[in-house]
Amino acid sequence: MVVGGKAAMDLGICMQGEMMESRWVVGFLEEHARVMRSAFILAGNLSDFKIDFICEMFAPLHAGDVQTERRMAQRFNLRPEDEPCLALQEAFSRLVQETSPEPPTEADLAEVAECLKKVEEARYDARGWAAATFTAAELSLLRTACELYARLAIGQGWVVGGYLGCPAEMSEAVYAFDRRFREVFFPELRGDAYYGINSQLVHDNARVAWDVLQVVRQHLAFTAQGKVVGQDKRDVRTMKGAEFDDPMQRSRLELITCSRI
Repeated sequence: MVVGGKAAMDLGICMQGEMMESRWVVGFLEEHARVMRSAFILAGNLSDFKIDFICEMFAPLHAGDVQTERRMAQRFNLRPEDEPCLALQEAFSRLVQETSPEPPTEADLAEVAECLKKVEEARYDARGWAAATFTAAELSLLRTACELYARLAIGQGWVVGGYLGCPAEMSEAVYAFDRRFREVFFPELRGDAYYGINSQLVHDNARVAWDVLQVVRQHLAFTAQGKVVGQDKRDVRTMKGAEFDDPMQRSRLELITCSRI
């Protein structure tokens, strides 16, 4: 299973040479950190073939108590023994059994743990901002984890299969899990429907995660082209795709900062 490098491959990035040696300083508020922490826990659990955290990812312990988001938070505030969570566990077990995804290596799990540690041990200044330094692989993992978190929050359960690297020929097994996921958490959705990230019915922490993703993926994409965000202009002839777009704040929080060192 490729964890940290998966997002880079999705962007067409080959992390070799100079990029592998690069470091980025990411600045964030405590509320950003809460979402980033949850995203890393989610990624680590799924990498280890565990599904329970999805059931509680918007519980106040992990997501804080965002008053305007309490209605959606209730859906993702379940205990492992609750019936909906048991149904999801059963569907996930079938997905793993039928698709036989590659198990994680110790290095995969250690990388997730290291990223989580950096966020948890960050120290905040008088303005309420903290910073953590990430390698290219760790920054790529942050992007992947935040996308996983955000897509689940809008009703796209199929992203679990993509994250685990399930073979394309096993798409029916992936979509069977997706259907059960939406039955448990989004019963009002029909067919393959899902919410847009800007929907008022989506927990705002999902938009926080999407904002983090936007910032990080732009830096990774520019670096893969030998360019630096904020210094080099985008060449629209060779730098096509959303990953090169300037981030647009969608959540209640201002955007994180990111700079290559």
